[in-house]
Amino acid sequence: MKTIFNLTFKSASRDPFLLLWSIILPIGGAIGLGFFIKSPDYPEHILTGMIAVSILFYSFMTTSFAILTQRRRGVYNLLRVTPMPLWKYVCSISGAWTLISFVCAMLVLLSGIFVLKINVSVQSFFALIPMIIIATVGYVFFSFFIASLSRTENNVSILTNIITMPLLFSSSAFYSLNNAPEFLQTINRFNPFQWFVSGLRNALDLSWVSYLADLGLVSLVAIVTLILALRTFRFTDV
Repeated sequence: MKTIFNLTFKSASRDPFLLLWSIILPIGGAIGLGFFIKSPDYPEHILTGMIAVSILFYSFMTTSFAILTQRRRGVYNLLRVTPMPLWKYVCSISGAWTLISFVCAMLVLLSGIFVLKINVSVQSFFALIPMIIIATVGYVFFSFFIASLSRTENNVSILTNIITMPLLFSSSAFYSLNNAPEFLQTINRFNPFQWFVSGLRNALDLSWVSYLADLGLVSLVAIVTLILALRTFRFTDV
């Protein structure tokens, strides 16, 4: 498992999509909007939103393509004739992807601390860790489900965009929804991505009751996506 983890980590860390979508874009967005919009609370608001976006883009969108590629190359089918059980392989690659996504989130967080001068206490930092890891694992599991529904890169692209865009734009990752129409606020309350964004903000604010509620909801999403991944996993396209 250690070898698979190391190989996956080295290979995935050189992915150009990782650099653009999960590091450059979120950091640039957090810093640019944090400076551009003159509101005392907005830098922290956009920072947490961009951390969540970084994780969503990598652990869901990028890994969906990676899983499809591995299946089409016959990697999962070959595992049937090797001593390594499938679950060990999946855990190894998922662990590597989770670590990469976590590192991306920390880079975005550091940009907010050093450039936007956002104060993050030690308690807040340690509260962020489980929220980020559990959400990341959930998105990775969900990417297995999406890849199982797809046969081509075009299918993956369509499905991930159909899912990602509504999650983003019905959340408060970029803007406040306090004055949004009632139907949008209703959608927002049941948006799993919003639970993650709210959890990050409650971690920074040390709002423990709300934080634990969001952590529970994010954990529930991870469990549901794990079940979906296991029930729909495909070894081959045949």
